[in-house]
Amino acid sequence: MDVFSLIVLLGALQALFFSIYLYFSPSENKIQKRSLAFFIFILSYNGFETLNWSAPNFRYQAIFDLFPFVLIYGLGPSIYLYIRSFRTAVTIRKAWRYYVFVFVAFVVRFVLVVIWILQVNGKRKIVNDPGVLMYWYGTIAEPLSVIVFTVFWLLAIREYRQIEEEDKFTRRWLKTLLAVWGVFALLWVGTVASPYIFSIGDEMYYVIEVALVIFIYWIGYAGYYRTRIIYITQQKKTQSYFDNLPPGEVNGSIDALQQAMEKDRLYLDPELTINSLAAHIGVPPKTLSAVLNQGLQKGFSEYVNAWRVEAVKQMILDPGNRHMTITGIAYDCGFNSQPTFQRAFKAVTGQTPRDFMQNSSQIRN
Repeated sequence: MDVFSLIVLLGALQALFFSIYLYFSPSENKIQKRSLAFFIFILSYNGFETLNWSAPNFRYQAIFDLFPFVLIYGLGPSIYLYIRSFRTAVTIRKAWRYYVFVFVAFVVRFVLVVIWILQVNGKRKIVNDPGVLMYWYGTIAEPLSVIVFTVFWLLAIREYRQIEEEDKFTRRWLKTLLAVWGVFALLWVGTVASPYIFSIGDEMYYVIEVALVIFIYWIGYAGYYRTRIIYITQQKKTQSYFDNLPPGEVNGSIDALQQAMEKDRLYLDPELTINSLAAHIGVPPKTLSAVLNQGLQKGFSEYVNAWRVEAVKQMILDPGNRHMTITGIAYDCGFNSQPTFQRAFKAVTGQTPRDFMQNSSQIRN
């Protein structure tokens, strides 16, 4: 393996580990951490994909060659969602919709692969030359991915201008990211357009790949450091805001929260957000966040999921629900994700839902 390939490999591994750390790190703003984690994961995947064609001893065509230009469509949406997540007054619902180009690209490529397999194995002749379809897919998909990235980058700039965040450090961090992503967009456009203007081949890709490696190493340091600083700064601001709240307002908010959960059972709404909950109990989202974090020492998701877990336990213990599956009960109690339900249930009870159900059955018997 040459020096270039070794640098790419180390960068790809760093990005992979950093994306995993970000995804599972604690945060009140899940969209914020997950969009940045997915962005870095795509860069990691791109690094391994680069090794697939640059390093002779690192070739796994079955993994990378069958589905090119698929994950790359997720870069732009991830940027947009990350910037937008800093607008605390805006609720992001169904974030997966922004990744529609990823889904479409995967489906198109999957269909082409199936056509190619059927035709190569002589099962069915669909087109004269399936290789032509593969060629046209690459010809269209690559420039389209640049356009999608650029459009979402411009939308992210618009979102940045509407951020009400007063913290100068946060705004400087986001401004730096947008500037770096802008340089990347220019390099990407130049890389795709250069073969049509100049008589060069794949050599141009080395420029952007080196730039991506540099970016990976930079965001590995700056991303971790500044994300932690932003998190700590926000926590300090929340603490300061909470300290200035009148005790009566804090107690009133806690009582209203208790009623919203106990009597109104808002936790059953899988789309419940801190903004909608704050509107229901009649307090600003900032006040509710401070009361939860500083007054009750719980994040929004942790607080709501605790009520959902308790509801799940009650339904499991009810003999009338024996015909229901654990997953069905979880969805009825407000959970909209099986992994989230599993993690929340074990965090609250110390055991898995299945173990709880089995232990409950033994006690009843």
